[in-house]
Amino acid sequence: MVLFMAPSDMERHGLAQGDLVALRCAAEDGVARRVDGLAVVPYDLPQGCVAGYYPELNPLIPLWHHAKESKVPAAKSIDVLVERSAASMG
Repeated sequence: MVLFMAPSDMERHGLAQGDLVALRCAAEDGVARRVDGLAVVPYDLPQGCVAGYYPELNPLIPLWHHAKESKVPAAKSIDVLVERSAASMG
């Protein structure tokens, strides 16, 4: 599993290509949503944005987070926090 990240964000977080990170959903609704073991890959993205693949990142999507009219899960924009993976700290 991979996480694409802007090189400037990688530098700010002290990350190098291949480092393992976890994403945690920033929604504060009492439900822990986390995906661990994502390998960081530098990619031309706006600063502060990350990208990954689905279905691997589906666990981060709160069920109530959906488009207002279509009621489709709003998977293209989820606030997340990047954390160094416990596996890469070892």
